[in-house]
Amino acid sequence: MAAMARDASPFELEGMVSTVSVLKLATTDLALVKRELRTKLEQLPGFFLDAPIVIDLSELEGSDEDPEFDPHDRVELPLRDLASMLRELKVVPIGVRNLRDERRAEARAAGLGIIRGQSTKRSQAKPREAAAGPKAGEAPAERRAEMPAGSLVLRTPLRSGQVVYAEQCDAVVLAPVNAGAEIIADGNIHIYATLRGRALAGAHGNEEARIFCRSLEADLVAIAGCYLRADELPAKSRGKPAQIYLDNGNLVVAEL
Repeated sequence: MAAMARDASPFELEGMVSTVSVLKLATTDLALVKRELRTKLEQLPGFFLDAPIVIDLSELEGSDEDPEFDPHDRVELPLRDLASMLRELKVVPIGVRNLRDERRAEARAAGLGIIRGQSTKRSQAKPREAAAGPKAGEAPAERRAEMPAGSLVLRTPLRSGQVVYAEQCDAVVLAPVNAGAEIIADGNIHIYATLRGRALAGAHGNEEARIFCRSLEADLVAIAGCYLRADELPAKSRGKPAQIYLDNGNLVVAEL
């Protein structure tokens, strides 16, 4: 084996952008979190397996940069127990954000990095009653109004192993999504080519999101956690232009 040059570095340190799920906790009841999270993960078997996840504690205790958070409202969740629970569910906790400085040592002991990011205020809004899914041809106007303007536009094919996430917007794909690739969006997904991989719209519970594609050959399609695998797609829709949406909790595959 050739010797390394004297001045050569033994490694390169590079930055990268990748999809990482954020678990924003609103309770210290780990048993409840585990039960609900297990149900969510089982909706997409294999999708979250060994996936990195970041823990967000802003709803529980705020951060040092959040002066509007009442210290009397703060509750602390044992980070070691939480990290162990997540690993048991076969996801990989990599860090925690919105953590106060006095808990940094606890995070390190739990094997968690510190993720820098803005603290978020507690929402005082009442939960909106779930609406029925849109009918074919109807535009999801109310939900669209809540989504920020703009879309993530992809002009090159998604190769096997690639995962792209359109956070808080629609995804527009102008090239094929190949088998083994995944496109995820909080809003709608428009694919002006063949969909062979996975497409997951309404990733954070937007039940009015839709998936549109020019040729449906997907491994999996999902809206707000409801999914259909390849063998569950209607035979008449395979290889044809299609739209996928939720109607009263049922995933519908319809012609374009």
